[in-house]
Amino acid sequence: MGKKNSVGLPESVAFAPAAGQLYSYRKGMGMIQSAEWAVGMEDFNQEKWTTNVPDSGWVAAVIDTGATIVADTTVGYPSCALFDSDGTDEGAALYGTKFLQLTSAKRFFMECRFQTEVAADTTVQFGLSSVTATTNPEDLWTTTSTDVVAFGILTGDATTTMLSDKDNSGATAELGTIDLEDATWHTLAIYYDGYYLYGYVDGEFSLKWSQAAATTIPTGVVLAPFVGFLNGTTGAAQEGHCDYLRWVLER
Repeated sequence: MGKKNSVGLPESVAFAPAAGQLYSYRKGMGMIQSAEWAVGMEDFNQEKWTTNVPDSGWVAAVIDTGATIVADTTVGYPSCALFDSDGTDEGAALYGTKFLQLTSAKRFFMECRFQTEVAADTTVQFGLSSVTATTNPEDLWTTTSTDVVAFGILTGDATTTMLSDKDNSGATAELGTIDLEDATWHTLAIYYDGYYLYGYVDGEFSLKWSQAAATTIPTGVVLAPFVGFLNGTTGAAQEGHCDYLRWVLER
């Protein structure tokens, strides 16, 4: 039986485990929509897709030659987005409207559950970006973007990596402490406590952003949610399965 809220209704998903346990960043994060919290989730379970884009608030897809994003029909998988590509440094990304903003002293987290065939030969990044119209999927998350906060893995390394930049300050990527496994579901999260950025993998702490917050964390800028996939250096065809994206923002 889940815990109950102030009016006696069970809300097990709205309560995080006790401090010190997994997914501590969810604690007190208002996972039920309210006047205090803006909550969103993309479960990729739409029945209709329009040219690589699910019909529910996503603005556009950025597709390299040989890459696709489709509704995942893999037997035994949940409702997913399937990112597929047949060549080296090819991939695809989805982005939405600009409506999320990191604000000093306001909490935020964003989660993405995904798996990829070969973690060390794939880039998967999700987060918030100021870039929308673009010809390259990776433009959404590279640190040459004007404003970005992203988390995932980069080609050639299965170790989780965070990117964050404000006003194109020249921030560099930071490695976490946890490696992702091949063909394994992982839940990654970006957490902003109002002052610092953190990265989590399957509820476990992976990194704290160590660069100057004032110049590298894009606060006060309206950003678009995104998720993207890029093949690695071998040229072998790879697939990425994205189960969901969700976010919680303190208002």
